[in-house]
Amino acid sequence: MKRLSFERLELLSLTERKARTISFHPKLTIISGMNGVGKSSVIKSLYWTLGAAPQAIHRDWIAANVKSRLHVRIDDASYSVVRDGRQLAMFGADGQKLISTNSITHEFGPFLADKLDFGLTLLNRQGEPEIPPPAYAFLPFYMDQDGGWERPLTSFDRLTQYANFRRSIIEYHSGIKPNEFYEISAERTKTARLKSEAFSERNTIAGVIAKLGLDPVFQGIELSADDHDLAIEALLIRLTELRDTRQRRASKLAEVIDERLLLEEQIELARAAARELGADANWATSDGREVISCPTCGTDHRNDFRHRFSILADRDQCFEFVANSMDKIDDLAKRARDVEKEMASTDQIIGEVQATLESERGRVTLKQVIENEGRRQAFSLFNQQISELDEKIGGFDATITEMEAALKEFNKRQHREQRERFYATKMRSYIDKLNMLNPDYDTISKITGRIVETGSEQPRLLLAYELALLATIQEFSTAFTAPMVIDSPNQQDQDDANARSMLSLIIDSRHPNGQTILGTVSMHGIDPGDCRVIEFDQKRSVLQAEEFESVAASFRPVLETL
Repeated sequence: MKRLSFERLELLSLTERKARTISFHPKLTIISGMNGVGKSSVIKSLYWTLGAAPQAIHRDWIAANVKSRLHVRIDDASYSVVRDGRQLAMFGADGQKLISTNSITHEFGPFLADKLDFGLTLLNRQGEPEIPPPAYAFLPFYMDQDGGWERPLTSFDRLTQYANFRRSIIEYHSGIKPNEFYEISAERTKTARLKSEAFSERNTIAGVIAKLGLDPVFQGIELSADDHDLAIEALLIRLTELRDTRQRRASKLAEVIDERLLLEEQIELARAAARELGADANWATSDGREVISCPTCGTDHRNDFRHRFSILADRDQCFEFVANSMDKIDDLAKRARDVEKEMASTDQIIGEVQATLESERGRVTLKQVIENEGRRQAFSLFNQQISELDEKIGGFDATITEMEAALKEFNKRQHREQRERFYATKMRSYIDKLNMLNPDYDTISKITGRIVETGSEQPRLLLAYELALLATIQEFSTAFTAPMVIDSPNQQDQDDANARSMLSLIIDSRHPNGQTILGTVSMHGIDPGDCRVIEFDQKRSVLQAEEFESVAASFRPVLETL
């Protein structure tokens, strides 16, 4: 797993002739100051420099046309990234330019993804798999004061180019579906598209054969008795093959129907089990006893959250099984319809071949013989192309089958449960520390659950979720970790006790190898320990005139290379 860390941020405004250099502590940097001093603009510049636009940037910051250079480390390698408006460039430790572009999605994003081992692929609006822009890589690591405290994973702008991306982001970063899953998935999508193109080409050629009347029907116009006998033999062989094909398709249809019936039985069992588990959970919650005896075996069980939570978790697995099974039933229904269409097509061709075999050879003219020979040769050419395409389609089918088998390995229940259990444990611990009142454990126990509360509890619940997700990423991710950037956690007018609990959790929950950058008006008396505190105290003057010359001198040679 790669580790991204921030070392130094340089900000330059040629318009205002001001600049600022900010160095970051390897573990914890606190940027403090009253409202209006510009700390949020500085914090927004961090991931903006890496190609991820925050939801809002102050108009004065835009007017100043601030350029930025962020010095970073990816494991032991040093880089710097420069952003000037839409232009981005990345340099090595020796100053060598590695990339310079104004295309974030198609050029800078994939380049940075390669450096970070960010292998997630999403389907764009055209159905093509692609590596999403940097915003999707950094979503779990940023909580912006503008929009980032309303729902999970919303701190960046322009997140509508992919449908239902949040589940993929969560499953990818948490390691539920690692890099290899998305690499194979992208290859499967590509192979399926190639198969579709080959199948379309095959249908086009078959359509030409039918339109020109080149089908190999026997009309008694062959050039010789030998040709006549060969034609009859070819038709018999073809009839036998068609009947074999129909038999295989009939067997396939029977298998699909059997599988569907079995799934329907299993769904009913799972629904019944879910109802029973739900009733058990409600009864255990309403029962005031601390210890409850099992009516079946007499074993005593503690009636605490952990045991009630395990009942709900079992019920959730039933729901998950039902949902997945319903999807499979839809797939089976589609497969059954496809097989039925194939059988109907085969029956039609069998009828045509049988009718041809029953026809008699009549008198023919030389002209008919010549025309028939031309059609025969044309058909032979087209048929060869169809055979080649059939072979290619078969190869694609085999490859897709192998890929689907590999993808199934990543969907094992134990693999997902391990990560979701880790997340749920962290989540419960964090919401307890944030003084949450009567949280919906049934919902928030899922790593992809809805995080919705009202009033001042929403920011605290959202903070618990983001930190629990971050802990899961640091424990299981196969990609990378990045600095956790949190701006203005004191949302919805938290009282002093809750504000202190939020700041304490941010500091105490940090991973030993993680880096955190926190923007806040006040620490409410919390001692952050080993860290760097940067305080801004001048209204709308985070950039300084006295730093302009030194920063501009180092910036200008870089800007000239963009």
